[in-house]
Amino acid sequence: MPALVPLLTAAALALAGWLATGIVTVRSLDEPARIGLLGAPATLLLFFLPLLALSAVGARAARPWRSLARTALLGLPVVLPWLPLPLTPALLVWTGPLAVAWWLAVVAYVYADAFAALARPIQGLVASPTRAPLVAGLVTGVALVATAWHTAPQHPRGDEPDYLIIAQSLWLDGDLQIENNHTRADYAAYHATVLPPSYLARGHNGAIYSVHAPGLPVLLVPGVALAGYGGAVATMVLLAMIGAWLAWQVSWAVTQDVHASWLGTLATVGGAPFFLHGAAIFPDAPASLLTLVALWALVTTGPDRRGLVLAALALGLLPWLHTRYALLSVGLGAAFVARLAWRRDVRALVAFVAPAAVLAVAWFGFFVAVYGTPSPSAPYGAYTQMALAHLRPGLPGLLFDQQFGLLASAPVLLVALVSLRPAVRQGAPRIWGVALTVIALGLAYTCVVAAYRMWWGGLSAPARFLAPLVLPLAPWIALGWQSLRTRASRHAVVGLLLVSLAFTALLVVVEQGALAYNTRDGRAQWAVWVSPLVDLVAALPAAHRDAPGVVLRDVAIWAISAAAVWGLWRRLERRGRLDGFVSLLSVAVAVPAASTAIWTARGVSGLAPEHSQVRYLEARAAAAAPWLVTISPPPRGRTRAWFEIDLEGRRQRGASDYTVLRLDRLPAGRYRVCTDVTGPGARLGVTLGEGRATRFLMDLDASTARCSPPFELGLPVAGLVVKGSREAAVAHGRTWLVADAVRVPPRARVATQAAPLGAGVWLLPETGIYAEPDGAWLAGDSDVTIGLPSSAPVAVSLRAGAADVVVTWSGAGEEEIRLAAGETRLVTLRPEQGRVRLRARGGFRPAQVSPGNGDQRYLAAWIATR
Repeated sequence: MPALVPLLTAAALALAGWLATGIVTVRSLDEPARIGLLGAPATLLLFFLPLLALSAVGARAARPWRSLARTALLGLPVVLPWLPLPLTPALLVWTGPLAVAWWLAVVAYVYADAFAALARPIQGLVASPTRAPLVAGLVTGVALVATAWHTAPQHPRGDEPDYLIIAQSLWLDGDLQIENNHTRADYAAYHATVLPPSYLARGHNGAIYSVHAPGLPVLLVPGVALAGYGGAVATMVLLAMIGAWLAWQVSWAVTQDVHASWLGTLATVGGAPFFLHGAAIFPDAPASLLTLVALWALVTTGPDRRGLVLAALALGLLPWLHTRYALLSVGLGAAFVARLAWRRDVRALVAFVAPAAVLAVAWFGFFVAVYGTPSPSAPYGAYTQMALAHLRPGLPGLLFDQQFGLLASAPVLLVALVSLRPAVRQGAPRIWGVALTVIALGLAYTCVVAAYRMWWGGLSAPARFLAPLVLPLAPWIALGWQSLRTRASRHAVVGLLLVSLAFTALLVVVEQGALAYNTRDGRAQWAVWVSPLVDLVAALPAAHRDAPGVVLRDVAIWAISAAAVWGLWRRLERRGRLDGFVSLLSVAVAVPAASTAIWTARGVSGLAPEHSQVRYLEARAAAAAPWLVTISPPPRGRTRAWFEIDLEGRRQRGASDYTVLRLDRLPAGRYRVCTDVTGPGARLGVTLGEGRATRFLMDLDASTARCSPPFELGLPVAGLVVKGSREAAVAHGRTWLVADAVRVPPRARVATQAAPLGAGVWLLPETGIYAEPDGAWLAGDSDVTIGLPSSAPVAVSLRAGAADVVVTWSGAGEEEIRLAAGETRLVTLRPEQGRVRLRARGGFRPAQVSPGNGDQRYLAAWIATR
């Protein structure tokens, strides 16, 4: 009979995996009865066969039936939501992608021996102190190249194009004056929309110089000269590879421990704050490398003057990447000077100070030459965002905010603080002193960044401004790990590492990296995606949503939960009962418990089903034969109507809040808006975005009708809102959307704006077409799909701009037209399911053909309805 245990274990895990990949949602907030959608039962084999193969590779359990019982218990969190039981929102946390992550963790625990056996051939490679750094650099390079390719739609964005155009100016013109580069639109190869010069103060000669420092563009010039934007990305990847190699080397120099060195390298290079900037055109990852170079010399160099010169050069180059790095340069430089002065080594002191002084004089001289003053603040003119008052929201935000926080995106970095424990001070006082210096300097730098009003770093991945601190933490994380002596603490560190790496993978893989970029609304996109049925967003700290005291309260609840778990582990360890099973089971309880505590403190239920409902609709539309599951029994037997849902989200109602319902995204299809609101003057309108709408996709007079006529969404949309009149906004009652038909159109980008054109409202994506009051410009060399109010033919006029163009449109058939410059033709668009694909070849820029015209857009043809 024990021979059946591997078979039963694989079967139990296959069932749990099948359920984890299903979709659980509720019919509505008003009626939270659960329904589900599963793949065909035959897909169970896709889970069962690989698991059975793993059981053949791994070692047999000493107590097989006990092992099977443990496996079943660990699978319970993902099975429980599918059972017809009344469950609180806390017990629904492990649904959606978070359930898949939990299932993978259980598989890793159950088949740990099998995975260890499969990894045995490379153990010699990663365990060699001479080869492991090269492996770290190579793996980093491969991962970043794959990441850059996969997340290409997200880049370049934010400040990236500004750094690229400085590099282009250096290569093409041999100067830093960027006005002519913007006029020529040198950025067109990598930036589709208009890019104005980024400056606040002109140079003393009247020329425009970028507000961004020239250090990074200088590094990018060779790559830009060889391969344009791709060459710039390759340069960044190469620098990140050197950073990974050096992180392993410095960690080894401090610990002489292979495992500790790998943990320090993975925690820093693999964490989102560094990795997501490793291939992005920002100065923060190179700054992290230069800081680590100086730290390497501080840790390993005795009287070696070559190391001192290298450290001086690294520190002297830091301010050239960004002015705020001057704090790191001066702080570490002072540590070097103090150390050399203590040794009374005059020659070594001169070897360090001389190159650093030359670079410092050159840095101040740059501002004198360009702006006529040595002040590093000259590029910013009178503009400043620094204030001590910003520390109160900025400091907790920089560290803990769910969208932009350092520790929220890479909690394993906390392990660096363990290197300050007394055991390290007693065993290696010099190393402990350096660790204290580095961490104190990092805290000072963090406070300076927090005092800057835009502490979140603008449009970028999490914790960009703190990325320079990440690689220098590698040796101290390694040292902290090495100093741990209890299994409970090591389990905690491994857990933090796995969470950090999983978070990086999530931000890279899902939606081509789009989840890494957030608007300042206090709602992390990744938190919505990972647990779509419950309100995980409300359970996590949000500096842009809550007051600093509330943020710290939420942080404290999670910290207390983590401390309670660790305390339980220590108690069990003393009794000899701590193992992976206990660790996983306690996490399965702690996450819902902490979430519930914060929901209770906020006074919310914890249920936020609209995102799971949208996935449910999309899956039903895409699946050939979806298997619908009744979880909560219907009142009158199983009926198809039981599987229909009401799309509704909670909101705070008030006289000044005219948004009655907001849905982050919605698939293409046919919908109706319904409401319980009644009374004279109560009107509702459907549009996209929070801006003022002059015309709606659909109007509803709530005083005369409960549901609107159907309206078409030819494209999937983002930010659909239902706005109400004042009477509707202050009234009590529900407002929801009903899906009559859902479609999954191929190759369709999400629509983000609703533009009134002619007699209807068109759905337009963010790029490729520019709406204006009486028509729209189709962008040059564009390929864009638009949504129309219905599938009825629409007569439009097409007019070429100042260049010959070819326009192709396809819907219910495909047609093409060639237009000479200025020529106008009347054509008919025949939509297919409410959408038309438009493609243009050719185009012009008004600023380049009309003197005095500042319009830098690249345009093809004007579209107007008749």
